[in-house]
Amino acid sequence: HLRAIEIPTDPTSGVDPDGLAEVLRQHRVAACWLMPSFQNPLGALMTTSRRQAIVRTLSQAGVPVVEDDVYGELFHGATRPVPLKAFDRDGLVMHCSSFSKCLAPGYRVGWAAAGRHAATVQRLKMMSSLATAVPSQLALAAYMEEGGLDRHLRQLRLTLARNLARVRQWVLRHFPPGTRVSQPQGGYFLWVQLPDPVDTLALHRAALAQGISVAPGAIFSADMRFQNSLRLNAGHPDDPRVEGAIRVLGALARQAEPPR
Repeated sequence: HLRAIEIPTDPTSGVDPDGLAEVLRQHRVAACWLMPSFQNPLGALMTTSRRQAIVRTLSQAGVPVVEDDVYGELFHGATRPVPLKAFDRDGLVMHCSSFSKCLAPGYRVGWAAAGRHAATVQRLKMMSSLATAVPSQLALAAYMEEGGLDRHLRQLRLTLARNLARVRQWVLRHFPPGTRVSQPQGGYFLWVQLPDPVDTLALHRAALAQGISVAPGAIFSADMRFQNSLRLNAGHPDDPRVEGAIRVLGALARQAEPPR
């Protein structure tokens, strides 16, 4: 019986602290769920100053925050973004992450540093799943101890950065004039904003008929906003079909435009 409230978010620098403060003034907020690093679907990387402001605002309001940091290891720069948890002085930040996005979804191993809510989270975990498979946890521990994860992540970051740059270039080449594309500093999502008349829900259906899957912007909004936007996933391995799919998407988008 929860009601989701959207907070203004910039595709580059993430959640707007002033927008969050306004929501807190207008509503009785039970908790926040935020993805500060390479947020899905925008790919936004929240600046350090914004992270500090948001933790400070939520602490003053006594509102807990679930920090979803599953993409935090997929940075393209020299250093990993500092999590919200680093600025938490009151135990209100529940920092959550996983190996699912940076290594293998099938292991289903994640973790939570839940602060003052740790005992409750542990109890809920036991009630919902009793335990997590021990062999997969031991295998991951050994892999990390031997340095395998560090080597894997270095290569993965380079691959994802190259993929994002390439797909972004193809979108700008093949999509209608006036199309805007994000330029994320990590992760593997691109947020694409097409000229206003283009309905990306209709584009999504037309693309599916061609065997191409995209995520229309409206599915990321509680009130069906972002009708002219979509999310593209650039995390796939090298595949010559990808540019062809982008070319087809661009042609379908051009067809959706009214005649000039």
